Amino acid sequence: MEKAKRGEETSGKKPAPFSITYLNAHCSNLAACNENYRDALVDFDLIYADGHGVVWASRLLGHPVPERVNAGDFIVGLCRQCSEKGVSLFLLGGEEGRAEAAAQSWREAAPGLRIVGVHHGFLNEEMEPAVAGQIRAARPDILLVGMSAPRQEIWARQWAGQLDVPVIWCVGALLEYYSGRPRAPVWVRGIGMEWLFRLLLEPSRLWRRYLLGNARFILRVLKARLTGR
Repeated sequence: MEKAKRGEETSGKKPAPFSITYLNAHCSNLAACNENYRDALVDFDLIYADGHGVVWASRLLGHPVPERVNAGDFIVGLCRQCSEKGVSLFLLGGEEGRAEAAAQSWREAAPGLRIVGVHHGFLNEEMEPAVAGQIRAARPDILLVGMSAPRQEIWARQWAGQLDVPVIWCVGALLEYYSGRPRAPVWVRGIGMEWLFRLLLEPSRLWRRYLLGNARFILRVLKARLTGR
């Protein structure tokens, strides 16, 4: 990946954006059965552990990461730094109105923050070129893509070369959390039970992801440990 980017720089083309996303147990399960998503993840420059399950797995498999990282815990501080340094954002994701509400929340927390565009994340193929053009015309320094995995990573990989942005960051439900969606209390997050909080809020939508999915993830990790794969 780095060689490819250096090649673009030396050939006169603009370098590919620095791409960031996260990995949790659900994402890992998706990647195991979705080749397009798995290939997209390989192209990302930075992937952080957004889940205690991934931290546990990394230690069990001998490649430990220090801790869980969740964008929701530091995004306000980052927005304040962006405001101080003149770094601009574009928010893409969530249902209609969510990106606008998140933008308003962050502007209130970080006066002077430059959010140069917003758009909901429910895109169809006909809409995508126009939205890409809107992002390109806005020229943000950081594009936040909140469409949930695997769609956001596959979309970012597909359109990265046509957006003319330095950084693409896939953030999942981050925009929704800052537009009124409830989030687990800090102490619940601290003990690794945010998944249970979400399950209790949306049991009909999330029970397969967390009850079946967590069990599947544990079995996959144990199998990897036993087989050395």
